[in-house]
Amino acid sequence: MDENRADETPRAQTAQAPAPRHRAGAPEASRQPSPQDLEVLSRQLGRPVRDVVEIPARCVCGNPLVAATSPRLSNGTPFPTTFYLTHPVITSAVSRLEAAGLMNEMNDRLEADTLLAGRYRAAHEAYLASRAAIGARSGIGAVPEIDGISAGGMPTRVKCLHVLVGHSLAAGPGVNPLGDEAIAAIAEWWTADRCYCDGAWDTGGEVPSRDLSRHGPQGLPEIVGRPAPVRKSRSAASTEGTAAAGADGNPAVGAEGTAANGAGESK
Repeated sequence: MDENRADETPRAQTAQAPAPRHRAGAPEASRQPSPQDLEVLSRQLGRPVRDVVEIPARCVCGNPLVAATSPRLSNGTPFPTTFYLTHPVITSAVSRLEAAGLMNEMNDRLEADTLLAGRYRAAHEAYLASRAAIGARSGIGAVPEIDGISAGGMPTRVKCLHVLVGHSLAAGPGVNPLGDEAIAAIAEWWTADRCYCDGAWDTGGEVPSRDLSRHGPQGLPEIVGRPAPVRKSRSAASTEGTAAAGADGNPAVGAEGTAANGAGESK
């Protein structure tokens, strides 16, 4: 999804009024993902989704905003990022905040404001508790490999706003202070009181059966959930490196590396 998509989305007619606070997560009865939900998620992300166990936040129209992923993937990989932001309008808007340097500002405030730092650490603990509850509900149980590990830089840093916004949308206001701030900051492009789904993703043609996404993982090390790297011969690597060098002599960044530092949308 083009990050400029947010500019193409009709803005709320009530933009001059104070933006409403986002609602609490989806009601318990609507958390179970349906086949339609999984199709929408695949279209939103541009690839088949996997290991989605709940839909913790929905648009007013019912489409998923956030997907909850199993804390252990079906291939056995531990997966700490539980709440995964999927709606293209929101992900594009949050990417704009990241590009504008909001994460650096938040990190500076975390160092200077002990009260904010304490609330952010509490958000980390809430994230861990929610992941444990989701693991129990889905029958996965405890995943000791990721004990104490949340996502997005918590509990002391901000490394991925998409993670924090996904957490805030799933948990509701008052749980993650910096996720709440980011949601308020995107009110120019998205608010919880109206639907922005029309035209936000491709609804025609077949549901994606292979990865067409240009995005990387939200706040995860690149190795998590990815296949093992293919070992290449020294001569092949040398040839590739020469071909990849740009006009200024600097090696080009690989597509996967670029994605991992971008909006962060793969599952």
